[in-house]
Amino acid sequence: MKTFAENRKKLSSQFETPNWIAGSGLSHAELTALISDMQSQSQFSKALIKANTFALLANRAIIGIDQDDIFQDKLLAKDIMSKQMRCWRKSIEQKYLAEETEDALRAWNELGMYSARADFGHISPNSRLLLEVGFVGLFKRVEQAAMRENLTEKQKEFYQACKIVLQALSTVAKRLAEGVKPYNYENSVALSNIANGKPSNIYEALQLLVLYFFMHEYVAGARVRTLGRLDVLLYPFYKKDLENGTYTKAEIKEMLKFFLHKFWSAKVPYDLPFCLGGGDENGDEVTNELSYLIVEAYNELNIYSPKIHIRVSEKTPETFIKLVLSCIRQGNSSFVFVNDKIGIESLRRVGIEERDARNFVPIGCYEPAVWGVEIGCTDNGGVNLLKAVELVVTNGKDWRSGLPCGLKTGGIRSYAEFISAVKQQLRFMTEKALDYIVKIEKHYGEIYPDAILSCQYDESVKNGVDVYEGGAKYNNSSCYFWGIASLVDAVCAVKKLVFEDQKYTFQELSDILKADWSGHEKDRVTALHLAEKYGNANPTADAVMTELTAYCAGLVNNKPNGRGGVFKAALFSIDYCFPLGTCTMATPDGRKAGEPLSKNLCATAAMDKKGITALIHSVTKIDLANFPTGSVLDIILHPSVVRGEDGLHAFYGILKTYFTKGGFAMHGNVFCAEDLRAAQQNPEQYANLQVRVCGWNAYFVNLSKIEQDTFIKQAEHVG
Repeated sequence: MKTFAENRKKLSSQFETPNWIAGSGLSHAELTALISDMQSQSQFSKALIKANTFALLANRAIIGIDQDDIFQDKLLAKDIMSKQMRCWRKSIEQKYLAEETEDALRAWNELGMYSARADFGHISPNSRLLLEVGFVGLFKRVEQAAMRENLTEKQKEFYQACKIVLQALSTVAKRLAEGVKPYNYENSVALSNIANGKPSNIYEALQLLVLYFFMHEYVAGARVRTLGRLDVLLYPFYKKDLENGTYTKAEIKEMLKFFLHKFWSAKVPYDLPFCLGGGDENGDEVTNELSYLIVEAYNELNIYSPKIHIRVSEKTPETFIKLVLSCIRQGNSSFVFVNDKIGIESLRRVGIEERDARNFVPIGCYEPAVWGVEIGCTDNGGVNLLKAVELVVTNGKDWRSGLPCGLKTGGIRSYAEFISAVKQQLRFMTEKALDYIVKIEKHYGEIYPDAILSCQYDESVKNGVDVYEGGAKYNNSSCYFWGIASLVDAVCAVKKLVFEDQKYTFQELSDILKADWSGHEKDRVTALHLAEKYGNANPTADAVMTELTAYCAGLVNNKPNGRGGVFKAALFSIDYCFPLGTCTMATPDGRKAGEPLSKNLCATAAMDKKGITALIHSVTKIDLANFPTGSVLDIILHPSVVRGEDGLHAFYGILKTYFTKGGFAMHGNVFCAEDLRAAQQNPEQYANLQVRVCGWNAYFVNLSKIEQDTFIKQAEHVG
């Protein structure tokens, strides 16, 4: 088998300059013409049109062969199927939801109030079943279900679509097997075995995962947002191969480097995740020898994609957690730790059976969903929490345009009236978002039927219903709340300055904010330095925080969606804290118009004055199990804090303390402000400096100036 190091340079450019095999298929123009003709045949349902489109590409598109790689994945489909989906979605929006879609786009793009959209991009394939039975086994399962009597025409079409795509996937494997045979016979055999059966060793299992991912995401146009629990998936193959002498541990580690680097070189948007560690359906810890080997191989590659979710149960070995922490303190920070206990409880609260909940996998950034059982749709949109304060100040108008967009909550004469008005605005925005999501979800089957995904879901196959039309066991949706610390700080400032100290009337403060603190710099500094700030174990701020987070969760959790499931709340912002800040007026906490909002569960930048212990103490007063689509705390530590064995143990202690007190997810960076400032001034000397942005990593030098400045400000604060 090839060695990774001698091929790395060539592998890095395999997606930039692919080796397409001339004459192996039709041109893009020829394929487009054939598909256009097929789509014009109105007797076909969308499900069959999409399945036949995929089959046409699988059979007749040009293939590419990576001669220096040990895995194959390339089919020249360009964006034919993603364009198909966009066209269908636009048609549905114009036909049924033209006004509602326009309102939702305006609310997000112009007003920065809330976001609401269809989500087909956060899926958890049943990769365990895929490796157990292969394409052929999935086909047989569908074929057997299709033999039932009294099927409706729609069910028959569903089963037909599933069989078409499964045959097409086998066809791609066969074509790639033939194409790679002159260069890598072992790879050719692995692909042939996948095409005709199921994987028999870890090499074939890895090749199947690669092939499935790139066919579903890069050809069919889905966003596959997790490879699943990789150590659970691969350990049976790993153990068997070592016992049989099929491969050595060193050979398997080499395979893992090829495998992981494949996704890195593809530059998958927001980085493709997979999960390691944690408990299984029975509560037994899954961390094994392969878990360690995967992390070691990943760290040696010094890449930041794929990104790795680390599930942590009470039984997860300290040695494994410390191995990951040691990677982070070395600068490889593309890991997030997830607390099993809170993840499982959060899913139980939205009706998921405990055995299923125990088998969750984080989707995308940090969003828990039941692996291969739930369609979580974990990115349907969310609400700008700080906009609620703006709408109270302006009596329901957008500060930039002056146009009415919220509720008229009237004059404010007491704190009780103020907090009630804020809640009214929050309810208004949340209900607007949920209402649109419900309406668009009722048309999912016309926009994005997904036979490739549905054929892996037990309930979907059993009932003959596409997963996007309610075919999964759990068919849920999401709504985020962005900028919790900014909201708490703003509310506390009004409480203190207006209704306790009576420094101004509410109207006077409103006028100051509308002027963006102009002429009131001393007042702004006073507001910035109030003690009542989120993240400092301040009783007033913590009370406001717990009240508002409980209220927001109640607006979302278990509300019915449009696909027979329920909504699940989330409490993190990713990088929306920057664009939403530009849409939000000056706020009572001293923030000026356009400045960023707080990120995730973090305090407002540099406002956590009492250190990480106080921050954890405050954040964990939130009932984070009330946010079953996730939450996350970002931490920044100075290198001196985590240096040596004592430092590693301190790092471990921070994580365990957060989880013991009820935190759900934590990730972070270890760097100093001096290095970041140097990187900003001399980017060519720091080209490989990684930072954990939100749910993904990036090179610091590639961030925007405002993002770099925010990291520097935070690093100065902890230094």
